Amino acid sequence: MLGDLLGVQVSTETARRLTEQMGAWMDVAQTEASLAPPSETRKDVPAPKLRVVSADGAMISLVHKQWVEVRTVAIGESVSKPDPNRKPATQEIHVDHLSYFSHLSGAATFTALAKGEMQRRKVAQATQVCAVTDGAEWCQAFAERYRPDAVRILDFPHAAEHVSALLEGCTQAGIQLPDQMLSRCLHVLKHRGPRPLLRMANHLGSDLLQQKGIQEHLDYLRKREPLMQYPTFREHGWPIGSGMVESANKLVVQARLKGSGMHWQRDHVNPMLALRNAVCNERWQEMWRKALTKALKQAYLSREPCCESQPQSRSRSFRLRDRSCLPEPSSPSLLSSTASQELAPPVSSLETTAPVVVSHETHLPSRERSCRPGRSLAASSSQRLGQDTCLCGGPLRRQKGHRPKRYCSGRCRQRAYRERQGHIMRRMTPLPLVPPTRHSRSMHPCGRRQQKKKERSVPKRVNDLFHRAGGVQGETCLFCGAELVQLRGRRRGGRQRAYCSGRCRQRAYRERTA
Repeated sequence: MLGDLLGVQVSTETARRLTEQMGAWMDVAQTEASLAPPSETRKDVPAPKLRVVSADGAMISLVHKQWVEVRTVAIGESVSKPDPNRKPATQEIHVDHLSYFSHLSGAATFTALAKGEMQRRKVAQATQVCAVTDGAEWCQAFAERYRPDAVRILDFPHAAEHVSALLEGCTQAGIQLPDQMLSRCLHVLKHRGPRPLLRMANHLGSDLLQQKGIQEHLDYLRKREPLMQYPTFREHGWPIGSGMVESANKLVVQARLKGSGMHWQRDHVNPMLALRNAVCNERWQEMWRKALTKALKQAYLSREPCCESQPQSRSRSFRLRDRSCLPEPSSPSLLSSTASQELAPPVSSLETTAPVVVSHETHLPSRERSCRPGRSLAASSSQRLGQDTCLCGGPLRRQKGHRPKRYCSGRCRQRAYRERQGHIMRRMTPLPLVPPTRHSRSMHPCGRRQQKKKERSVPKRVNDLFHRAGGVQGETCLFCGAELVQLRGRRRGGRQRAYCSGRCRQRAYRERTA
């Protein structure tokens, strides 16, 4: 789509990587929303009247043939609408304005993380709340935490499954039942409640009740008798089915994470669920801005240690020069004006109160100044040899079988070279140049030899300047001052190297002949 509309070519791997990153930041935003304190309710905004909450889980496949349960909670509003298909017209109960929250975690963790969505939908401020769930214990604990006074309703299809299993167990035990027994029992359960069915089950013999296929289902129905008062629930306008969360399992979770041949890494499930929640809740723009803000804030805070920490081997001139690159405390933040006080880089009391000492080393060309704090160079590269960090403070990666590195990149190497050259040239004092003598074409060869002897007697400017700067011949370059690597196997009494490269030799030659 991007290629057709904008002409931008994005590879599949790039799209996957960016999707996982933004999904992870959305997951972080959801987690922070669950940890935030509840906002103050406005008096002019009326509280919602009816809220319906339903929780359930769906299974997805991970790598290495593992199956895990993704828990989902659906929140909506109960609305009664007339059903035109029935005569006379009756009121049907529907749930509108749905929102979802899904997460791969344990029951206790999921209950805590769902706090953000529960606060956003104002479940705690609602006048009446009902929780339509199955018989799982964690679903009842979920409703108990957020609304202990909520109306608990057992999902009617789950109750029908246990009634059907109970009748099947009676048939296997040898009891003859009518053909329409299941439909009649479900009709009685929906319109008259569970009391008539439990009375009928009490007439069974004690030997029959102790059988495994009958006893467990009958105990399940007896334990949840208060949750199956369906006639009373329908009169108050509450739904008796958890279709809202069952459809959420298919729409939010299974439509994207349970396709044919899909096996997910555990770390990639929650970022994808965060993206699915943003899409299905129609909050994509809002969640995208929150995720982008979190990413930019983290990128900004990760650069603060580089701004604060300075290498111990740096001189005072470099610290003063780097200090000018730090932003002022009153300068606006990179993210937004509202977060300027929160994200502004800290300035120590020493830097704000200590006077600035102006020296000749601080007035350097603009190209030699460090535009980023933590990127200034040391005065000599030999002091940093054998360490695990570059002159800029970055780590050096050592490879087996290779010589140790001095710099992390070519830019640091070039800046170190310019710093050494500028340090040498500042210590040098210019000497008066010897005026060149022109050789006449008609000069005798003997006169030319005498002229060359006179030129040899004149001291070389580069050598004198470098020796005044403290250099030692044979160990450092006579032009740039870099260390010289002497070749092994040099003959005794032979000639030593004077320059580090042919470029320095050519520059020295041009300066002598200028």
